[in-house]
Amino acid sequence: MPSPRIAAAALLALVAAAPAAAQSNASGAVELSNGAKVAQKVTLPKLSLSNAEREQIRQGVVSQNSDVEFRLKAVKNAKDFTPQVGAKLPKGVKPLGLPGAVLAKLPQLGDYGYVTMKDQVLLVDALTMKIVDVFPETQPVL
Repeated sequence: MPSPRIAAAALLALVAAAPAAAQSNASGAVELSNGAKVAQKVTLPKLSLSNAEREQIRQGVVSQNSDVEFRLKAVKNAKDFTPQVGAKLPKGVKPLGLPGAVLAKLPQLGDYGYVTMKDQVLLVDALTMKIVDVFPETQPVL
């Protein structure tokens, strides 16, 4: 087994000899060794669901028993929250992954989560925690 000094020297030599694979710049992008820039701020494409797709989601989550309970200390602050598209979820409210049956029919929703709150289904961008769609939980979406 090599001594720690030899291992450290080998690691330094490897790092010094290898060209920089990526450098970050002020705009938040990463510049690759080939000069290409890759944005680090990942955003999901705008979601445009039909009412039929919303209904599939509603049917898939309605039996999950996942309503936010405002009695819990972690979500008491959300009691006065009014869900709307573009709003960020309140602290303590965490989206759940969509059920497998929903994802099997609508695989494009793999990066989204949901919350059922105040008789509504909130579809949430799991990266930003922002609400991207809101529809009734208790009534069919027509």
